[in-house]
Amino acid sequence: MKAKIILQFALGPIGAALLGFITLPFVAWFFTVEDVGRLTMLQVVLGLAVSLFSLSMHQAYVREYHEKTDKEALLKLSILPGLVLITIVALIALLQPYSISKLLFGINSNSLTVLLFVGLLASFFINFLAHVIRMQERGLAFSITQIAPKLFLLILISLIMLFGLKAEFYTLMLMNTLAISFSLIIFAWLTRKSWIAAFTKRIDTVLLKGMLTFSLPLVAGGIAYWGVSTMDRFFLRSLSGFEELGIYSLAAALAGVVSVVTSIFSSIWHPLLYRWVKEGSETSKIECVIENMVLFVVLIWSLFGLLSFIIPIFLPQEYSAIEYLIVACVAMPLFYLLSEVTGVGIGITRRTNFSMLASFIAFAVNAILNYLLIPHYGASGAALASIFAFFIFFTVKTESSAHIWKAIPRVKIYVLMIGYVAATCIMVITKANEPALMWIWVFLLILSSVLFSKRLAETYFYLKNYLMERV
Repeated sequence: MKAKIILQFALGPIGAALLGFITLPFVAWFFTVEDVGRLTMLQVVLGLAVSLFSLSMHQAYVREYHEKTDKEALLKLSILPGLVLITIVALIALLQPYSISKLLFGINSNSLTVLLFVGLLASFFINFLAHVIRMQERGLAFSITQIAPKLFLLILISLIMLFGLKAEFYTLMLMNTLAISFSLIIFAWLTRKSWIAAFTKRIDTVLLKGMLTFSLPLVAGGIAYWGVSTMDRFFLRSLSGFEELGIYSLAAALAGVVSVVTSIFSSIWHPLLYRWVKEGSETSKIECVIENMVLFVVLIWSLFGLLSFIIPIFLPQEYSAIEYLIVACVAMPLFYLLSEVTGVGIGITRRTNFSMLASFIAFAVNAILNYLLIPHYGASGAALASIFAFFIFFTVKTESSAHIWKAIPRVKIYVLMIGYVAATCIMVITKANEPALMWIWVFLLILSSVLFSKRLAETYFYLKNYLMERV
């Protein structure tokens, strides 16, 4: 993939992250900590719904894209099963006598329930249409779709100050749903040729069965992974309350800046990987990507460990705990990002049951640790539980890939990851009050450079020559 296209794909997540950094402090200042917690519950539920109702068919779409000539038929097969499922579930849920909004947000409101399902349906379609743009390698269009939801939300939230609207959760929910809906309109316009043509395509039951065979293990694994990523919010909600949830959620949201890199990398990585597989030239290239990814992960982790004290300066006093929570929250997407390259054998061999296994084991570990730690340590307990669960997730995916595909050198990787997990735990347990912490982060960064010195030098000279050729 050309550098120009990579840059185009990168603009969207970077722009979305910048807008998110503007929006989050605004929300923290104008809304209560409890409402920030409720907003987190909304985002968690939408994430679960997309993971569940899509049946992971978007991943089957990506896997088969380069193998099939009729892309529109492939898109129709990807969307149809989930659309049927989400329609049935929505009708049943809306007819139930109990209040879904009361269960999720602690507020009994039919309006909130309706807004929830509108946002859910819009998010469902956005998930598939984003993958259409991604696979067509339309970098600028992809970036627009990433920026639009954040921009709409920022504009709508700013109306609170301009028009003196009441800063309550219903207002926040309405604005979030409108932002998602406006974004869907943009997605639909940018992909209109694909989804309009898909209406007339015949349903290939053989291909549908093959796609479901690939995707269904990922559904269970996806739900389990969603649980690993978000169950700490549910445990905090029930065992500690909305205040602890709000503080932890803001830390996780700020750590989401790392998810920018995950989004950029995922948009480029899987199409590129499957192209390498088709060409039969993936092994040496993947090893290079893995080692460079390790270097990137330890660099970002170290920077957050060294500089996290700066973040609370820009937030209200009640969010001071973010200084030590954010490092653990950053570790989660970093482990996921690293597992995307160390666990490539799962996707290459189509053995998606191993991905499901990794998610379920991590889910069980996270559930047990959250139950044991949160009642005593609150948000700190949730952070510790999640970092251990993500380390397990990364390890199982890495070892599974080595078992079913090809073994990669990984002892050095494990040494570094264990060291970084230990340093993060020390930071959380001592609430960033351990004087030696700064030297621990510096030592780990130096150790990483020594262990991967050859790759570091090769990457440096490659980038240097690349830039000199374009001067």
